[in-house]
This record gives sequence, C-alpha cells and structure tokens, in this order.
Amino acid sequence: MQDSHLFGAMQVFISVADSASFSESARRLGMSQPSVSRQINALEEYLGVRLLQRTTRRISLTEAGFIYYEKARQIQQNVTEANQSISGFSEIPSGVLRVSAPYTWTEVIIAPHLSEFLIQYPEIKLNIECNDQFQDMVEDQLDLVIRVGVLKDSTFIAVPFGHINMVIVATPDYLDKIGYPKTPEDIQNHNCILFENYNECVFSDETKTHKVKLNGSVSSNMVSVMIAAVKQHIGLTVLPDLLIKPMLNSGELIDIMPELKIEVKNLPINQVFALYSNRRHLPAKVRAFIDFFKPRMKSSGHPPNLIL
Repeated sequence: MQDSHLFGAMQVFISVADSASFSESARRLGMSQPSVSRQINALEEYLGVRLLQRTTRRISLTEAGFIYYEKARQIQQNVTEANQSISGFSEIPSGVLRVSAPYTWTEVIIAPHLSEFLIQYPEIKLNIECNDQFQDMVEDQLDLVIRVGVLKDSTFIAVPFGHINMVIVATPDYLDKIGYPKTPEDIQNHNCILFENYNECVFSDETKTHKVKLNGSVSSNMVSVMIAAVKQHIGLTVLPDLLIKPMLNSGELIDIMPELKIEVKNLPINQVFALYSNRRHLPAKVRAFIDFFKPRMKSSGHPPNLIL
C-alpha cells in the first residue's frame, strides 16, 4: 500500500471501528460497502495483522486493532489540527470583531488608527469596549482583550504588544517656574501627580539605584486624569511613554531623566499584551487586528525600563 493511500484506509478503519458496521461506515463516507471492505482488507494485509473480528452478528476490534485504532485516531486529530492551525492565513478577515481595551490606551493608541484599519480590512466590523478590569472573554463574548501589566496564569493565549517604559515628565512652563530636578532625590521637593497610592519610584542606571518617595496634591486611578493634570502645569508625573509619545515629540511634555530606568514601586506593569481565546486556530479577523496594531504599540525609543 502506498503512503498516499494509507491515510485514507486509516480513516475508513476508524469509521468502521466507530460504527461497528461496514454498511453504516459506507453510508457515512459516501462509499460502497465492497469498497470499504477492500480498504480494510488492504490495510490488514499491509500491516500483516487482523484488525477486526467479523461475525454474522457483529464487528469488534482485535487487540492489535484496538492499539492501532488509538494511534490512528491521534494521527487523524493531529492532521486536523495542523490544517486548522493555518486556516486563518487563507481566510479573508471579516465579521464582527469584539475588542476590550483600557480607556486611555483605546483613546491614544487604537482610536487614531480606526479609519486606516477599516480601509485595510473593509469586511470587519469593530466593536470596541473600554474597560480597565480583567474580563471573562467567554462570558462577555469577546474576541480579543488588550491589557497592561504582569501576565498571570491564564487559559488564554497572550501576545506581547510592547515594552512599558516609564518616564517622569512635566511641562516646560512648570519646570521654568519651579525648577528642573537635577537628581532623583530632588523630585521629593516637587509636587507629583500619583497613580492611586503608588508613591515610591526606583530610579536606576548601570551603577546606582535611588528609591524616592513621591508627594503630591493629585492622585487618580485614571491615566487620562494624570495626563490632564500634568498638562495643566500642576507637577511632575510618571507615565508610560507609549501614551504620551506625541506630547514628548512636540515638546509639550519633557522627559526629565531619560538616562535613567524608572519603576513605580509595586505597580505591576511591564508590558502591553493581547489576549485571545485558546482555540485550535486564530481567526483571521483577530490576526488582522494584532498584526495591524502591534507595530503601533512600539516604544518611543527611550532605553527600556522594564524588560519583558
């Protein structure tokens, strides 16, 4: 028996074993009963063992047949999964794509590119839900979730989107009025805009580490509030550079200590990642979103402060 015919005969054998009937197997496979019998006989001759016990009343597996059946089913499943794993590459991205992403990341990273994305993928309809909390993708019927932080154990597949580089920034007006901090310790003398209750930063270079307590008149759990506050010249703040690239590039905000790595103590942030359901293959519409937005979430080019 040629290898090209072996897989087909194997599938016929699996069908006969599952149905315990040559006639039922022939019906399921769209073949004649004599053709099914010939395939089984040829397979047994090729293997040199009897796979099926045949009586006038029933068909059952021999010991060798049972072993071969288990292995053949695994081979059949592997072939099916191999085909499914690349099926998303040949599909045209289409349908409703339900995405959940944090508010500020949606506003800064995703929203400015919506038109470009939809022109490139006209068959996709986007449904974007802004949410900062971790969600159950199955229960909430989501195709993709964008989240920031340290990835915990998950039943979902995670695709890293980019490094989170924290930078300490202020406006030129604020720095002209209050003064430019020369060292990390100088920051303790400045008004700081805090994220929730995270009030300690670690500044480091290749030789030294500085732990600095931050004090300030504004704190918030919304990054957009922190951005608005720093733009109003209230004080210094520490933010992911991905979210303020245009303001850094235009000079509206100044990166005060670009030579230092910065970590907000105990704040679990180290990357942006996309989560999708642990399916056997990735739908084309999800792959399209990931491939489109991943390069748009690259860091601005400062030295990486937190390594993946």
